[in-house]
Amino acid sequence: MLRSTWSVRRLVTSGQISCTRSLHSKSTPFPNKLAFAFDIDGVLKQGHHNVLPQAKRVLKLLSGEDGRLPKPIPFLLITNGGGVPDEERRAALSSELGIQLTENQLVQSHTPIKEYVDKYRDKPVLVLGGKGESCRRVAESYGLKYSYIPQDIIAWKPSIWDRTELTDEERGFARPEDFSQIPFSAALMFHDSHDWGRDITLILDLMSSHRGIFGTRREGHDRADVKGDVELVFSNADVEWRSDWPIPRLGQGAFRLSLESIYKSTTGLELPYKQFGKPFKATYDFSELMLRRYLKEVGRDPEGELNVYMVGDNPLSDIDGANRHGWSSILVRTGVFHDTHGEVPSHKPTIIADDVEKGVEWAIQEELRKGNL
Repeated sequence: MLRSTWSVRRLVTSGQISCTRSLHSKSTPFPNKLAFAFDIDGVLKQGHHNVLPQAKRVLKLLSGEDGRLPKPIPFLLITNGGGVPDEERRAALSSELGIQLTENQLVQSHTPIKEYVDKYRDKPVLVLGGKGESCRRVAESYGLKYSYIPQDIIAWKPSIWDRTELTDEERGFARPEDFSQIPFSAALMFHDSHDWGRDITLILDLMSSHRGIFGTRREGHDRADVKGDVELVFSNADVEWRSDWPIPRLGQGAFRLSLESIYKSTTGLELPYKQFGKPFKATYDFSELMLRRYLKEVGRDPEGELNVYMVGDNPLSDIDGANRHGWSSILVRTGVFHDTHGEVPSHKPTIIADDVEKGVEWAIQEELRKGNL
């Protein structure tokens, strides 16, 4: 743990590096180029409600709220989770983590999609994933005026997927229309599916439809040279994620793999789709833009060089994405990744740390050692 005078002794297991230094917050030169990006699940939290105490201490330190640093170190949270409007998630996280996050300090899986889907502002889209109609509210917060969800379709024609019976709550928020007359332009998956069979069926129907209309079949829907009318967009490629359960759970990436296999089996074609989320470039480009907006917000130079350290628990998303983007990467043992039996991560991080606090301590000392002041 950091104190007013730091004494840090860490063994960095990936490189067998031993660091011993002292940082006097009032007199030691400050690492002005340093910034952090944190995954949430498995790094700051374990499960929906368990915030790690190390996370609270680290974020208070970086925010400058505990007075142990001469000025704050910029950071943001990048998660492949989502399913609620950005403003609501930011308020909830601020309360849980004990700090006040600004608009430019949270990137959910679907946040980078906001500008991409502006072309669908006045067109009908199918929004999938999440609990209840939460993802419809996300879409509407992004300016999508005609956002429909699977419950709307089932309320219109229950026979389209007769294995699901709507609850009274779902009937209350469902908006059935005559979907035989409504051409959909896109299917947007903003969060993990709560009903794989239903959602796979609806996506398959739209991808093979004529002009995006349910109940129709496009001529040549199984030919690679015939372009479909509906764009499919995914916000998260994680096959697994960490919950309260001790074994990782299947995520949106697993859903996409299942859909790809079924689409290939029924059409003979590869599934066409656009992918956002970690580790993909669009999400990291957007996240760096958010960091620079935050720097401007707090009166720092937004154009200067940044040495960003990504702290994550998933080698396939956090570490791979950071490495591709030229950021340093810190892999922690509090989430998906464990090396208790000598496991080697699929993508090599800059270091492996026991938890987020130890990783941040090491990064600050490393920047001081390099003279990046």
